[in-house]
Amino acid sequence: MLGSLFKPKWQHKDAKIRLQALTSLAPDSSELISLAENDPDDSVRRAAIERLNHLPCLIKLGKTSTAMSREAQARVQALIETDLSQDAALVEVFAWFKPQAHLLKALAQNPKRDVSLRKLALAEIRDQAVLLQIAEQAVSKDIQFQAASQISDLQTLQQLERSQGKTNKRLRQLLKERMDQAQQQQQRQSNLEKLCADLEALGQQGQWAQDKTRQRVLAQTWKQQTDLGEIPPALQQRFQAAEQDFAARLQAYEAEQAAQAPLQTNFEAYLHEARLLQNTIQQHPEQLTLETIDQTLLQLQERWVSAQRLPESLQASLDQRWVEQFVALTDARDAVASDLNALAALQACCQQAETLRTSERLLQAKRLTDLQSQWTQLKRPLHLREVVANLENRFHQALSSLTARLDKQVAQREQVLQQLQADLQQMEADLEAEKYGEAIDLHQKLSHALSEDLDLPAGELAKIKRRLQAATPLVLELKDWRRWGTDQAREHLIETAERLERNELMDPQVRAKEIKALREEWRKLGQMDPGRQHKQWKTFDSKVTAAYEVSKQYFAEQATQREAHLHDREAICAALEALQADTAWEQADWSGVQAVINQQRQAWKACGTVGHKEWKQVNQRFNAAMDALDAELGAERTRNWAAREALVEQAKALLAQEDLAAATEQAKLLQAQWKITLAARPKEEQALWKQFRAPIDELFTRLKASRQTQRSETEQRIEQKEALCAEVEAMQTLNGEAFTQATKQLEGLRQRFNALRDLPKPIWQSLEERFQRAEKALQTKRLQLRWQAKLAELDQLATESLQHKLDFEDVALATMAQHQTEGENLCLQLEILMDVATPNAFRQARLHYQVAHMSESMRGLKESGDLRTQALQLLKAWYQLGAMPAEALTAQQARIEAVRRAVAG
Repeated sequence: MLGSLFKPKWQHKDAKIRLQALTSLAPDSSELISLAENDPDDSVRRAAIERLNHLPCLIKLGKTSTAMSREAQARVQALIETDLSQDAALVEVFAWFKPQAHLLKALAQNPKRDVSLRKLALAEIRDQAVLLQIAEQAVSKDIQFQAASQISDLQTLQQLERSQGKTNKRLRQLLKERMDQAQQQQQRQSNLEKLCADLEALGQQGQWAQDKTRQRVLAQTWKQQTDLGEIPPALQQRFQAAEQDFAARLQAYEAEQAAQAPLQTNFEAYLHEARLLQNTIQQHPEQLTLETIDQTLLQLQERWVSAQRLPESLQASLDQRWVEQFVALTDARDAVASDLNALAALQACCQQAETLRTSERLLQAKRLTDLQSQWTQLKRPLHLREVVANLENRFHQALSSLTARLDKQVAQREQVLQQLQADLQQMEADLEAEKYGEAIDLHQKLSHALSEDLDLPAGELAKIKRRLQAATPLVLELKDWRRWGTDQAREHLIETAERLERNELMDPQVRAKEIKALREEWRKLGQMDPGRQHKQWKTFDSKVTAAYEVSKQYFAEQATQREAHLHDREAICAALEALQADTAWEQADWSGVQAVINQQRQAWKACGTVGHKEWKQVNQRFNAAMDALDAELGAERTRNWAAREALVEQAKALLAQEDLAAATEQAKLLQAQWKITLAARPKEEQALWKQFRAPIDELFTRLKASRQTQRSETEQRIEQKEALCAEVEAMQTLNGEAFTQATKQLEGLRQRFNALRDLPKPIWQSLEERFQRAEKALQTKRLQLRWQAKLAELDQLATESLQHKLDFEDVALATMAQHQTEGENLCLQLEILMDVATPNAFRQARLHYQVAHMSESMRGLKESGDLRTQALQLLKAWYQLGAMPAEALTAQQARIEAVRRAVAG
């Protein structure tokens, strides 16, 4: 009770008193820690924290979410400059110190501080001078390396490399990498500034097309720089501003150009026309005339002057180009003016000659002479030699043609004159000889000839006319008499036509020929006497027309049939054309195609006749369709023939192979590949087939002989294998040493047996099973003999064991008791191993033994190897035991005998 009355002031209820008591408490006392952690008054806790220098408590308070955490963190910041004991804990709360640059600098520079804390502080420092100082003075290689790795200024890195690079290989490597990075950054900075400057300079020289392409290149390059790393904001803003400025100026320029483009296009078109005209004048002046050139020049000049003008800066340049072009045009025009005038004169003269050649009027010799003289006197151009040569050739061709025509005209005139004189003399001779019909025809012929405009000498022509007029009265009188004779002949023709009309049995074609002959006779009569015959003609025409009706109907039916035949033939052509167009020739059914073609060919032959005019066209169409199909068939026939020739060569090559079985199998494959898509001529097909079959037949003949040889060799190997099997089987009858010696030869017999190969599988399998059965029987017999030997050995041990087990005179009782125990254990093991019943007296012991020895080793002993072999080992161990009491020996012997019987089986 007294203790509660005299509490210390720091525990007083009054907070003011507790505040006053703080000065009496040590900065690291537990009382002050308790007040800082638990006092209910915040002012007391705050004052306690400001006095406390126990860093673990302050760190704990700083981690809380109470109002005192900030005061605790501030107190920790004030203490850690001098307190080095809690650096490990400060690492956890390092975030409290990041805003304090001076504190971070002190922590990073103090070599006595914890390395982890120094690294954290160093990571927050950006002052290049401080980093250089730490890198030069730090003892810790890690601190030195970290400080150096945070230096970004190139000059600072170079200074550090000079002072520390020679003594610290790792630092030297880092400094080299950092300096390379700094240089790369400086180079990148320089490149970025150059990109900005280049972009700002675009459009200043007026080369907008190039600058537009250049802007895209700069933008792509800038994007590549962006992909490489972050770009300083100032440069990024500068580049974007320059890009926007160029885009605005380019847009204004393009808008101005778009407005001026149509006008400028017009001026460029005028310049282009002027250049074309100049090229034509200089290279092909013969295509123009001076008048055409002058008119074109005037039109171009008027169009240029009247065109809407561009701004003065552009228009002045265009006008200058136009003046230069116009001057060049004028010079070119003046250079060819004289040549063009001379050329025009030559062309006019040549045109006169060619026009005269195409005229049908009679030629005058004087006109040709004047034309030749005019051509000779004309002036020739100096620079148009090719054109002049062409004109010379044309003129001389025309003149030669005119000269030949004039010569022919003279010859024809002489011939006409001679013919007229000959006809006139013949007419006069016929009149004297009373050949009146011939005289009348010649008089009519001469009268008709003289009625035309003949180019004959006037004197000769007058003579002929006078002689003809002298004979005219007599000829007119003779004509009257002939007219009466022709009338009688016409009546006869009318009667013949009536008979044809009544005859219905006459063949239509014969009837048509008769009618044609009648009309020809009527025509000849008309030529003899062209007088009035209208009435007779009407009668004659009606009769022959009526007689022709039968033939007309017949010919109409024939025409209908020919039309039907034409349609049939056109259908055949269409079918052949469709076959050629619709067939997928890469995978065609060649036999089917051939069958269709043969069918259509037979149908074509079976079709009737068609009209002569139609036949030519339809026959050409049929032949074209057949040619197209024959081309496809020919190509396939050639391909198939080549493929089969290749099979022949492959078949011949098989004869060189040594493996006849493989060669014959390949021959079978070749036979399967022998397919005839389109056959050639039978004789050729038969010859090729014989070439193919000859090597294959020879192969099969060889294979047959080889198989006969192999069959005899196979039978011999079978006999050898059967003999080996019989030899192994005979070993089973041997005993004793003979059996032992024989079994040693078994491995050699197996090797000889295996060496005999290449047998039919069923026979090989049967002999293999027989040999294995013989091997297995020998193995079984060998094991039996070995087991019998072991049992005999065991019987010998049993006899010897009984003698020394009964010899217990000099054996101590303890030893005998031990042998008895060991023997009982061996008996239990043998009974368990061989599953033999244990006597009732020892069943409990057997159970205990089994439980006690139920381990992995015991199970492993029972599961591994032959049980009887293990039992033999245990039996030998029992027989080797020494003397034991007689009663125990008798009991154990009975148990051992039971086990031995089980072992002997």
